[in-house]
Amino acid sequence: MRFPNAFSGVKKIWLAEILMLLAAVIGIILVFVIAGNSILVDDVIVFNEGAAGTPVAILGIASAVIALVAFILNLVGLIIARKDDSGFRIALLVTVLGVIASAVSAIWSTNAGLVKWMDTLTTIFSMFASYYVLTGIANLADQIPDAETKALALKSRTLVEGSFCLTVIFKLIINIFNIQNGSTIYTILAVVATLLELVSYILYLRALSKGKKMLAK
Repeated sequence: MRFPNAFSGVKKIWLAEILMLLAAVIGIILVFVIAGNSILVDDVIVFNEGAAGTPVAILGIASAVIALVAFILNLVGLIIARKDDSGFRIALLVTVLGVIASAVSAIWSTNAGLVKWMDTLTTIFSMFASYYVLTGIANLADQIPDAETKALALKSRTLVEGSFCLTVIFKLIINIFNIQNGSTIYTILAVVATLLELVSYILYLRALSKGKKMLAK
């Protein structure tokens, strides 16, 4: 095994992405539950907590816990893998910037507009993180050499970044036009954005799996 640090790191990042995929699926379910239990009060769409408050709380907590575990695994994986390629080091840096954006969102959680913008910024940082992780895998594949894994990593990088860009565009539309949570257009855009993230996770996961197998040799 030529790159033990990268193997250990990518393995953890791969597991983190599986958990994030699960969190994304729960997120899609959550959007539909909220949309299906929203009512119009004084021309403002409000979530009817009495109708589905408990299921939403359970889904929200489950998604948050899974995402937290995934984040920790991903962070540890990047810290370990950075020792074998600079791509992972850059991915770690932008991931930390994403943490800062999430912290700002949590501190000023009462500011709905700021929270939306920080969520969009976090997505952008995630996009760059995945870009550099796949770049790291491609770089190592080039050194081993493994032309098939390198080609897959580069192709996946293009597709993943394309999906992330579309996700950012949909989130920007929601932010710029201040579309209300619970409205039909918000639900459509949120579901499309989440589905695109789901596609990104699957493509990313495929490349990580291939990279993990390559590094295990």
